[in-house]
Amino acid sequence: MALQQLPFIKCKVLAIVFLVFSFSSIASAQNANTQASNIDSLIAQVPGLMRSDKKLALQRMQQIQALSTKFNYKHGLIESAFFRSWLTYRYGSADQCIKSIDSAIKNIPNLSSDAAEVKFYILKGQCFVKKTQFDQAVNNFSTAIKIAERKKDFASKTGALISVGWAYMEDSKPKEAIGFFSEVLSLNPEKTYSNRALVLCNIAACYNILANYTAAEKYALQGVEAARASGSMVDLANGLNILARSNYQRGKFDKAIVYLKEASKAREKVEDPAMLASDYLELADVYLKTKQADQAILYAKKAEAISYVNKIDLKLANAYEALAGGFTAIGDYKNANRYYQKLLAHKDSTGTGNYSKALAELQVKFATEKKVTENLKLKEENLESKLSISNKQKWLIILIAGLLGVVASALYIFYLTRSKYRIQRALEQLNEQKNRTLAVMQTEESERRRIAGDLHDGVCQMLVAASLQLKNAKGDEQKLAKIDGLLDQATAEVRAVSHQMTPELLLNYGLLMAIQQGIERLNDAQNKSKFTLFEHVEFEDIDEMLAVVMYRAFQELTNNVLKHANATAVSVHLIVNEEEALLMIEDNGGGFDSNANKFGLGLKNLESRIKLYGGGLNIDTMVGKGTTSILKFKSPTRKNVLV
Repeated sequence: MALQQLPFIKCKVLAIVFLVFSFSSIASAQNANTQASNIDSLIAQVPGLMRSDKKLALQRMQQIQALSTKFNYKHGLIESAFFRSWLTYRYGSADQCIKSIDSAIKNIPNLSSDAAEVKFYILKGQCFVKKTQFDQAVNNFSTAIKIAERKKDFASKTGALISVGWAYMEDSKPKEAIGFFSEVLSLNPEKTYSNRALVLCNIAACYNILANYTAAEKYALQGVEAARASGSMVDLANGLNILARSNYQRGKFDKAIVYLKEASKAREKVEDPAMLASDYLELADVYLKTKQADQAILYAKKAEAISYVNKIDLKLANAYEALAGGFTAIGDYKNANRYYQKLLAHKDSTGTGNYSKALAELQVKFATEKKVTENLKLKEENLESKLSISNKQKWLIILIAGLLGVVASALYIFYLTRSKYRIQRALEQLNEQKNRTLAVMQTEESERRRIAGDLHDGVCQMLVAASLQLKNAKGDEQKLAKIDGLLDQATAEVRAVSHQMTPELLLNYGLLMAIQQGIERLNDAQNKSKFTLFEHVEFEDIDEMLAVVMYRAFQELTNNVLKHANATAVSVHLIVNEEEALLMIEDNGGGFDSNANKFGLGLKNLESRIKLYGGGLNIDTMVGKGTTSILKFKSPTRKNVLV
């Protein structure tokens, strides 16, 4: 009997063992799921903490690494690798970060099936923006977007769009950048959107680049509000920095300094070297504009040190430029020249390649993809509508369209043939007139240079020689001293006329420096009018004759202010970008009746030159209300030196 029960007992034991093993496996699986959920929760906390509490963020990264290793959680290990690369990007060099990302992409098994894959390509693109290699940046952002679309990862695609907008902004294409950032906000309209402060601040920065400082301040204030609400120190610092720029561009320098210092303190808390360098550069710029060159040099050197140690090429170039300007302002031309040489060598070593084409192609791609769904729907509706038309109606429509096309073509050919000669002749006359005017301008400027040179090298030297001879002569010392004084006065007058006719700074260093020197001379003359310059010059290599026209207009308009306006404050605004070259002079003088007073001879002579470059001069004035003169040229051409 006992022997017969033995197999049954064995079966019972096996069943119990199986049940224990099953329950153990279920418990283990449940524990693994719980741990995975806990690790994912820690991962989700890191981006926000990096913008508000760096120390706690680093602790979370260490926890993620330790728990993922302990429970062999693949996604956690991949996220840990990404965080290590991200830390290298923040605190190391861009090249080191790229090397880390490439190693992760190559060596991590099954990375392509993980949701974190897209992050590596976004970060790699940001590294190339940091290196000013925008073509490589665009390639990686494009790859990131394709991956996000394939995985239907809406959040990652939004992050890639933000990065593309950032690349456009760094490439000095603010309008395109605003388009991408606005698209992100339209996709994420809620105020709790985690990157809302970042995007608003970026839009504000773009408006600053476009010199629309009112819009910049509006978006920056919204960004600061969103940053305070989310506790993001990074975005708070960015918003304060942008607020500072919109203020000092409007002459509110004290307020700008307060914002920038507050921004730099916030930046120090999150240890962001690139943006801290930006704050220091902005402070240097404000101090330079307020004639505090020593303070400007101090902050520019801080920016140089941070940028050099962290290999931030964009900011290092800006630091060199700021230091050159600071040393120029204090008359230390040796150091100024040294930093200009550094700037040139740096730009040569960091050539950016032909990235503009790549950015443009990417923008077209996004614009096309955005409309794909709408176009498909529209095509379906059109197809249904066309199917409802009978064959007879189709042929009738085709016949009518063909007849209309033939008639329209015949009319077009007739009028084209009739007016072709007239148009061609008109264009020839217009070009001939422009060439004649340009030739006259060139001749005038050449003659001015010749006369200025003759005055400076001939008459001026003879006056100096005569003065020296008089000093060596004997006789009536009082009379000789009086004659010597008159000769010195004549020499000064000749030099002044020479520089007035052809300023060397305009020929050698460009329009901006020539106007700066002109304003300094006007202020040094100790008349009661105080002149202040506000400038936003994106490039200085405008056409040489266009620069001459603008400088002559500056001379004529400021002379008119001194002669007639009786003003105490005069502001001069100079804006040069791809869209326009603008010179605006405002005074608080007595103004005049624009209906009773026409242009003087000097302004009339300028009019033909202004029209040659498609420009216009508008003078807005009223008795007792001051005068505003605006000279504007659309799409200024780049430098074309005339012989």
